[in-house]
Amino acid sequence: MSRPTPYKGPKVGQEPYDAATGRVGVLQDICHVDDLIFDHRMPGPRVAFLRPAAGGLEWMTDAGNVQFPEEAKKRPDVYDGPRRE
Repeated sequence: MSRPTPYKGPKVGQEPYDAATGRVGVLQDICHVDDLIFDHRMPGPRVAFLRPAAGGLEWMTDAGNVQFPEEAKKRPDVYDGPRRE
């Protein structure tokens, strides 16, 4: 399998927008799916790992969903209000 073109999005430590979830998080890493040892279930060749800036659970998304916040358009179907427990 050939490697995709170089990644040109946000860098590790920056706070990008995840278009799939409508969340902003600190980018922890970008990995090629062939480098992962678990079932990633991502459609693209790269996986991004993000974590909330204030702490919390890390999440994965396809790296194609990771955008600079100023370029991002929020998804209208994602609720970003307070969560009820």
